Amino acid sequence: MFRTLATPKEEYILQTAAASVLGRMFIQYAHHQGVKTINLVRRKEQIEELKALGADEVININEGDVVARVREITGGRMAYGAIDCVGGELTKVVVESVRDRGTVLIYGLLAGTNLKGGILDFIFRGVKLEGFYVGLWLSSFSPEQFQELVSHTMSLLGQKVINPLIGQKFKFQDFKNAIKKSLEPQHGGKVLLVSE
Repeated sequence: MFRTLATPKEEYILQTAAASVLGRMFIQYAHHQGVKTINLVRRKEQIEELKALGADEVININEGDVVARVREITGGRMAYGAIDCVGGELTKVVVESVRDRGTVLIYGLLAGTNLKGGILDFIFRGVKLEGFYVGLWLSSFSPEQFQELVSHTMSLLGQKVINPLIGQKFKFQDFKNAIKKSLEPQHGGKVLLVSE
């Protein structure tokens, strides 16, 4: 997603569900690349936690006008692009928060399959809304390009540029409890199955 948006250094990318495991890794990678992030969350406790990871700005979507806050943060330029895994009503806010001719990548639909968007943003501002499905994206890669991407990602993990949020570990035989834990809201990171 980061490569697809091709955001220049010092510009802002906006993301929803920023406290998710992927959101946290996105913050770390963007920070490493010199790209700023505006991160949308639902709980104020997440703000300082994400800033400690390198988030430039964190906005609680339940407090105030998100679009006005993005305009203030960016000096009126708005976010260069955005990634959204929530959908629903929040997509309209995300679309309004990106620059003219900006792109919003939809990679999830946590709020359901209906998206909201202002027709004026698409017609007069030229904002593009694109679906992002990693399987389809990767299918366009040659084996060499895919290997380069995997090597690059593994290097970032090895250098601790990206540190995934890992939750509770379960022995493989205890997979039922692992599944139960993974379905709990706010379970504190990705649940792992480990073998001995």
